[in-house]
Amino acid sequence: MKRKYVDEWEPTDNDEKWLIETIGKLKVGGLWQFPAAGATFEKAGADHLRLKSIQTDDPLKAMIEIEKTKKVGKRAGIKIDTEKAADYILFHL
Repeated sequence: MKRKYVDEWEPTDNDEKWLIETIGKLKVGGLWQFPAAGATFEKAGADHLRLKSIQTDDPLKAMIEIEKTKKVGKRAGIKIDTEKAADYILFHL
């Protein structure tokens, strides 16, 4: 699944520009809601987002969207920290 939906997918220039602009509008400590993934990120530093929570009834879609966001972040020079993602998932089943 990851190979098909994430590894073979490449971010566009518009994806990169959008993420840079969106993160640039947040203050450190500010929250970014990502509805497509049911995720909330906190701006931990100038170029650093940290996953705060995931609330979803579709965990596979959420993880795919988050992994894609990490690829965009890598291209844009923004660290997307999801190291404790499993601690923050709330499933709606």
